[in-house]
Amino acid sequence: MNGSIRTEKVAQTIRETLMNVLLRDVSDPRLSEVMVTDVKVSKDLHLARVYYDTRDGAALEEKKQKEIEKGLKSATPFLRRKIGEAMATKFTPDLRFERDTHSGEVAHLMSLMDQISHQDTSTSSEE
Repeated sequence: MNGSIRTEKVAQTIRETLMNVLLRDVSDPRLSEVMVTDVKVSKDLHLARVYYDTRDGAALEEKKQKEIEKGLKSATPFLRRKIGEAMATKFTPDLRFERDTHSGEVAHLMSLMDQISHQDTSTSSEE
């Protein structure tokens, strides 16, 4: 699913949107520790493979992994709607979630999410 600058921009938009939505808007406890590590979009923009891991990057029991998968499946229509609102395209790609088994970026992403959280707290206290 390598591609053009356009597909990379779409993937970046999807990743940022999903990170924000999972952090702020999703109340499903099964998804509380989920973070998006990467997104790969097909050349025709019809499919987005979303790679995820848990915030601590720990190995998951099979039962816990199945619960996360169920949570993502049930949240997919909501997540697609939020992505559609953030994108300026005719359609929103279908989402396929896959566990990222090579998530060396988890620590980096955690710090980014902490920064976003901190910015939200600062903004709220200034108002």
